[in-house]
Amino acid sequence: MSGASSPLVSGFPTAALLTPAAQQAGRDALGAYRGMWADWVAVAATSDYQDPRLAQHLSGAAFSMVYKAVYLNKSQGLVGRGQPTLSPRVTAATPADNPTRITVIDCTDDSQWLRYTLDGKPKDDTPGGRHLTEALLLQNAGVWKVDQLLIQEIGTC
Repeated sequence: MSGASSPLVSGFPTAALLTPAAQQAGRDALGAYRGMWADWVAVAATSDYQDPRLAQHLSGAAFSMVYKAVYLNKSQGLVGRGQPTLSPRVTAATPADNPTRITVIDCTDDSQWLRYTLDGKPKDDTPGGRHLTEALLLQNAGVWKVDQLLIQEIGTC
């Protein structure tokens, strides 16, 4: 690996300064972050807030937030269609030598992941957009999960 930052750990001064364990933790945490979004998209397509996939990559406050969002869609007769565009990067890992906490920053674009009524009509004419997204991932028993998730308003990145 050269002295340039790896795209997987681009928030760090240089990937060369990270231990192999920290580099692997960053890759694993990003995989869990992307897995969380894939699970959310799949569950939103049916608005089945009881789908066990939600717990695969989510815990804590992040689990509660996504669960409530899917539940609210279900109660309003809405489903999600499409796919968000992600561009996550690791910005912090602690402890540095063998991380169990990873912070991820993203500019999540949901303009192609919108809510629709059950008969296929768009919920409204809001086009979606780019949201600054911050996630804290925790490792527990070797498994990375998004534990805290903050999604800012459209236009924040």
